[in-house]
Parts: sequence; C-alpha cells; structure tokens
Amino acid sequence: MVPGTALTGRFHFSTASLLIAPMAQQKAMNPLTHSVGLVKNVRVEATPSKVDLTQGIMNDVVASVNNGMPITGSGEVYEYTSRNLAYGLSQDPTGLVDMAPPQAITAAVAAGATSFTTAAANTFAVGDWGYIQEALDDQIHIFKVSAISTNTVTFTGYPVPTGLSFTTNARVGEFNKIDADPAKANNYFAVRVVGIAVDLSTPVVLHFPKCRITKGFAMGFSSDNFSNLPFEWTPLVPVATDPGYDADFRQRMQIFNR
Repeated sequence: MVPGTALTGRFHFSTASLLIAPMAQQKAMNPLTHSVGLVKNVRVEATPSKVDLTQGIMNDVVASVNNGMPITGSGEVYEYTSRNLAYGLSQDPTGLVDMAPPQAITAAVAAGATSFTTAAANTFAVGDWGYIQEALDDQIHIFKVSAISTNTVTFTGYPVPTGLSFTTNARVGEFNKIDADPAKANNYFAVRVVGIAVDLSTPVVLHFPKCRITKGFAMGFSSDNFSNLPFEWTPLVPVATDPGYDADFRQRMQIFNR
C-alpha cells in the first residue's frame, strides 16, 4: 500500500445546518422548525486537558491524568431574523414572529398626529410596536399601538415628531421589540449541527443537549459585504432537574456518525 493513501471514502467536505431549541425540545429538533437558516464556517472543537506529573531536572513526564475536555462551537449566521437576534443575546425567542409585509395608508400623516388608517385590514393589536416609513427611505417614526378601530391605528403617547410628516406614499408595518436585558440572558438551549457527508450523502450529527450561547449579536452596516452573527456556544453537563433531561444525553456532546 502506498503510504498516506485512502482507506475509505469517508471524507468530510460539507456545509451544515445549525439548529437551536429550548432544552425541553432536544429530542424533537428538526431543521424546518429550529434551523437558524443560512450559516457558514460551523466548527466544533473538543480538546482534552490533562495534568502531568514530572520528575527530575529534565521534568520527564511519568504520569498523566485527563482532567477535562473543554468543548466549543461556533458558526456565522447570516439571517437577521428576530429569533436569531434573540438567540445572539442568549434570550428565549418565544413570542417573536416574522411580521406581515408593510401596508399602504389612506391619507397623509402630519406632525403631531397619533393615528393613521390602512387601506385594508391590518394585523396590529394594542401593545404592538410599529413604524411609519416614507417612500422606502430612512424617514421613519416608531410607535406603540394604544387603540384599534377597524382599520384605524392609534398610538397615543408616541405622536409624530415636529418637522416630520408622511405622505400617501408612506407605508406602515409591525416590529418585534427585543430588549437587550442581561436579566433575560440566563437561558440554556439545545444545539444540533447537521452535516451531510460526501460518502453516500449520509448525515453526520453533533448534538449538544445543554448549551449557553456565549456570543452572537453583531450587526454591521456595510456596503462591502454581507454581515453575519458570529455565534459561539459552550456545551454544559445536563443535570436531572433540567427541562427535557434524558439519560441518553447526559454528556455535553453526542456524535452520530455512520
């Protein structure tokens, strides 16, 4: 046999899907529900740490004990959905949804105004956050809905500022509001990486039943390249009192490989 030649076709050349879910849903994770979307450069590293016992002037190692195995994961997430932004802040995204497309208004909105009317039925509700945008540009006003009457939306307490007004070219839409509150960042998540092997297109899966998302929010505004959310996660050891704990997944990482 020629030295260094292949023994199998089990080479790794793959993109991957990155899935994030509440710990209680770890056994029900699927890409249709839990994928973060377009992701690049997903990488997981596990490096055993050890303590060595040495002797003599040359400090020769006579014994070595493994005392840990730090595991880290990372990936570049490109879809700036509200759910991914919340994950980037290590927050639970429950209640965050993709909002309906913006709608036209029926009449101009002047400075000081606290209401508008949409041309068709809208999906606003009291307490929702929204915006008025003039002609697709950065002339916007953010408001909080205080009342709804048929197609008329009222936002008492958030009047259109002096010097700002909107024509019938304006449109209105809804916002998700995410507070960057550290008190909301004490969450654990299940994370799963799914790749497809070159050999037979079989799946390669890395499963992490309990993780802390340690990095992820970054929003760059650049015309040179697409921005991404640089996600990093640290797997932790599950305990019996964790939601969704299962003895089959009691280690920090499980590797499923053909």
